[in-house]
Amino acid sequence: MSGIRIQRRADALVKEEYGCAFRRILPWESSGPSDTGMGVCTVAPGTATTPHSHEDHEHFYVVRGSGHAEVDGERTRIAAGDALVVGAHQRHHFENASDTEELEMVSVWSLGPFGAAPAAGQPHGEDR
Repeated sequence: MSGIRIQRRADALVKEEYGCAFRRILPWESSGPSDTGMGVCTVAPGTATTPHSHEDHEHFYVVRGSGHAEVDGERTRIAAGDALVVGAHQRHHFENASDTEELEMVSVWSLGPFGAAPAAGQPHGEDR
């Protein structure tokens, strides 16, 4: 492969998934479920996503907006710059606290856990 692969926001297919507008970014040119991937979830002002769970692990990074995340009944406030992890089979949803601004999050998922701290004695960071 040569050159830079890029998906422009204007060219991305947006689908309604779990009560949010979802742009699937990776895998490339895919519009359906995948074992690993990345997407952008946009929750409209004053709305919430549909509570759900799935077999994959999911990491979220809040790009803009604010609201609440609820995971397995535990609720917390989230805002731009926050990151959280939802484990496999954990029931979760997001609520947009604003009446005017969208809540936008990047979602990265995988069937196996990733991003966990290494076990004691295992290399990490620059030690690899």
